[in-house]
Amino acid sequence: MRRISELTKRDIFDLTIHGFQETVLVQDFHPDFKEFYKDEEAKYEMNLYGRLDEIAFLKRLYPLDEMESYDSRFSNAEDDIWQHTVNNEDYEINWIFQDERFELLNGDDSIFLNFISEIFHPSVRNEREPWEVFLKKFNVLLGYDGYELYETKKISGRSVYSWRSINDNLIMEKQISDIKTEFNSDYVSSQVTLMYELINTAPNSAIGKAKELLEICCKTILDQREVSYATESTVIQLMKYTCDTLELNAKKIPEEVKGNEIATKILGNLSNISQGMSELRNLYGDGHGKNKDFKTLPPRYAHLAVGASVTTVHFLWETYKVRNEKIIKNIE
Repeated sequence: MRRISELTKRDIFDLTIHGFQETVLVQDFHPDFKEFYKDEEAKYEMNLYGRLDEIAFLKRLYPLDEMESYDSRFSNAEDDIWQHTVNNEDYEINWIFQDERFELLNGDDSIFLNFISEIFHPSVRNEREPWEVFLKKFNVLLGYDGYELYETKKISGRSVYSWRSINDNLIMEKQISDIKTEFNSDYVSSQVTLMYELINTAPNSAIGKAKELLEICCKTILDQREVSYATESTVIQLMKYTCDTLELNAKKIPEEVKGNEIATKILGNLSNISQGMSELRNLYGDGHGKNKDFKTLPPRYAHLAVGASVTTVHFLWETYKVRNEKIIKNIE
């Protein structure tokens, strides 16, 4: 995906290369007054590579020893870069942004976002520099194109940052809000809130709660429709019962209906979501005691699980309401 404009990228490059000035209100002491405040111009600067050199930083993101050299005297990018940044120092200060090997200007958004996220990693950033000020500046610029840098975890008490799409989060948050309102249950509301909060801090628990949300939704719909089901029913079985009672069956769509094939695929994927959610929870969720070597999945998988669960629940509940309205109208 390429949503980040070249203008945004160049603005961020300029910030890291040249820094910026801001007017700040500072406290001062004056012989005629106990104290007062005045405006001053503050200059903010930050080394792009923090406490590392260029090669050490880039090796965290790219396999330099496997990448091509632009200098015929060398066989790989690492030796090439060393020659021109350490031995000769003849590369321009902004060379990294112009170098097509790193795809920062013209590559996928994820390449650029991974690069600038790494600038703020605790192993990279210089704590004596105003990196938090630059982080805020970056987020203002990225926000125009629908992204933000955010804290995902801590290492030795220091924040580690990654990136996410703001627009996608807004959609999910709206759906979560709708679910809380529609189910009108303190338990559901607390579980949904907890699930969302655990995505970055405890991905395995978030995955478990995503599966539980699907189960709650299916059971609620089945109870409302007075459809019986065994207490030990799996989420896969519950999803099937729910789809059947809501007539969400791909086979019931007439072949002549426009978009039949697409609709059939979408409805078919509903059962795949429940199956995938069940398998993911069994392997990486917070149920079924794990051994000492268990390693949880990264937060992005929890984002996927929670997003799929919330979207599916939202769709099922909206369908349930539409079907109910039709039943009521027919009775009247």
